Amino acid sequence: TPNMDELVRNGALSFRTRGVMPTVSGPNWASHLLGAGPEQHGVTFNGWAPDNIILTPTTTDEQGYFPSVFSVIRQQRPDAITGFFYDWDVLIDIFNRDNITRVEYSDFYTETFSKAIPWIIENKPALTFLYIGNPDEVGHEFKWESPEFVKSLEDVDAIIGDLMDALKEEGMFSDIHFIIASDHGGIDYGHGGVSMDEIKVPWIISGPGIIRNRMIEHSNDVFNTASTIAALLGVEQPWEWIGRPVKGAFEGSSMADANRRVYVPQPFSNISGGIYDKDVEINFTVVPAGPEIRYTRDGGKPDKNSPLWEKPQLLNESTVLRAAAFDGDNMSRISTVDFVKVLPVSSIRLKNLPATKYAAAGPSTLINRQMASTDFLDGKWLGFESTDLVATLTLAKTREVSSIMLGYLYNPNSWIFEPQSFIVSGSPDGREYFELGRMDKTTIEQFKNSGRNNLRISFAPIQLRYLKIHAENIGICPPGHSGEGEPAWLFVDEILVK
Repeated sequence: TPNMDELVRNGALSFRTRGVMPTVSGPNWASHLLGAGPEQHGVTFNGWAPDNIILTPTTTDEQGYFPSVFSVIRQQRPDAITGFFYDWDVLIDIFNRDNITRVEYSDFYTETFSKAIPWIIENKPALTFLYIGNPDEVGHEFKWESPEFVKSLEDVDAIIGDLMDALKEEGMFSDIHFIIASDHGGIDYGHGGVSMDEIKVPWIISGPGIIRNRMIEHSNDVFNTASTIAALLGVEQPWEWIGRPVKGAFEGSSMADANRRVYVPQPFSNISGGIYDKDVEINFTVVPAGPEIRYTRDGGKPDKNSPLWEKPQLLNESTVLRAAAFDGDNMSRISTVDFVKVLPVSSIRLKNLPATKYAAAGPSTLINRQMASTDFLDGKWLGFESTDLVATLTLAKTREVSSIMLGYLYNPNSWIFEPQSFIVSGSPDGREYFELGRMDKTTIEQFKNSGRNNLRISFAPIQLRYLKIHAENIGICPPGHSGEGEPAWLFVDEILVK
């Protein structure tokens, strides 16, 4: 992301910025621009509008809107021009359009920028908000931090570069403040839960009077964005806001003096962590080139004394690589690639088919090398109602096998229970099978946790081509459960053969 990196080199970056709960888009974009949290502004879900609320805002205008940075600017600087360009149709419903000079919806962010760039150059607005929704959509479809997700960020960086180049050509760039922020993070294919990966977001600020090429070490919150904009524009924030200007980014402040750590770009790899059934070459790079990349292959934290990354390496066994860039005593964030190597499975047959509504992509879902999330509705689980999972796997060829892993979901509130037993059998010819290992109910319960779980059976290496997997369904909901006596569910995901 060379253009965002340029903004950081001419500004400051926070990796300690937190969103608000719930970790979904509406409440967090509201907090960015309303200077408060859901407890104050009342936006608690996507699709909020003044006539569709759960929590009453602490204060509103006559039309039911909480005061935004746009309304504050309109009240205190009535001649100031503002703009709101977006590609998520319901986003504007959070804000009173009457306080914004130009409101423009587009179907995709490239169109958004093609409209916004000439308008900014012509009108020289006090504030322009540009919303880009594509990375979120890609994350939901392909997984957060997947190659497709990283590519979407690179594409966004390129169009930010188009804006920067246009402003430089007009001689406007050096006078403008940029704030680049996100609404939430993500895990696997979603967000909305309670985790650091979902609540932490990057926050960049760049422009006149901002410290240069520094990390903001103190804590930050998304509702500080509006307060920071107000401070830069010299307007007073409303009493109802809880945000504060991010003084640690302002030159000359005592908080800024404490932010001495230089920003070092994080190294990125050409592959993401995941499950692979073939050898893969991996390479770490950092842009711009210059900082050294140090790494570990045992999951440990890299430091200045770790091996130097000098060239691509071949991954032919499961390993956890962690890499960081170093510029003197300054260290970047760590990049982690959890590479899981499995044996290729050519086909799978099920004795019992899953329920139609929880069939995902069919039996092949169990061997597609994609882990389901903790949400049984994510379309990546196979759900069996009162019946067992009985699967026969055929490897691409006879291979040495030493372990089998099966993923399952435990969510008793949704009548989804752990397997009562787990049995693995093998065969070299597909005719006669012999047991390789089993786990009983007592053993399974010892390691059971709410959400996603993995069962693993390991055994002495043996030459096999055929495997049978049997996970026993509890059948009916047990005594004392709210669904006592009703059909119970077994949800399974990936089968990994090593």
